[in-house]
Amino acid sequence: MNIYAHRGNSGFFPENTICAFKKSLDLGVYGIELDVHKTKDGILVVHHDETVDRMFDGKGYIKKLTLEQIKELTIKDDEYKDNPECKIPTLDEVLELIEPTNLNLNIELKNNKIAYKDIEKDVVALVKKYKMEKRVVISTFNVKSLKKLSKLNSKIKTAYLVSALTFKRGGLKKALKTCKDCKCTYIHPSYDLVNKEFVDEAHKKDILVQVYTVNSITIMRKLIKFKVDGIFTNYPKIINTIVND
Repeated sequence: MNIYAHRGNSGFFPENTICAFKKSLDLGVYGIELDVHKTKDGILVVHHDETVDRMFDGKGYIKKLTLEQIKELTIKDDEYKDNPECKIPTLDEVLELIEPTNLNLNIELKNNKIAYKDIEKDVVALVKKYKMEKRVVISTFNVKSLKKLSKLNSKIKTAYLVSALTFKRGGLKKALKTCKDCKCTYIHPSYDLVNKEFVDEAHKKDILVQVYTVNSITIMRKLIKFKVDGIFTNYPKIINTIVND
């Protein structure tokens, strides 16, 4: 089973920072998951929210801030505010960190609320720069984006992200059809949507199931029984121990 460190080793260190990613390198997991936006000046940066407010001492949307402005921000967590590795990193910086390792990477495009121009093309270009096409999965809730990705580079695997809201609109049958139409290798559902039927139906259609965000040992044990193909967790070391126990 593929175990991904969700936003890095985020259960113990500030999410989506170089610090959290470095703390994931020696955990023996399959890969790291992160989120990508674009700045006002068109740079790909790694951060979950559309705005910087929750984690950093600034305000505003990433799309309205330049990289220089973003790099000036200080994390709110007092324990890490003087740590230079707890800034918002660029995707370039993270790929440079991960490339020499044997880790895989799940890059989530945060374009379900904001339509960042050419984000698919820019992410694919960076992945190619580091020759990591076979080690990267690009995921998104955005169906149009998945179709663009399938045309840009067939070597890079893609994943359709599915939330409870998405699922209500069409259920399992529609979600799996979307995966096929968009040539996705994976479907990435929220853990509360997953049961044996979900996994069995996906596997029948040759679609792999990787589940987010699994931080409960009880839920993890259920997913093992359902034979999911991967999970995303904030506690990769703990979950990895259970899977390989």
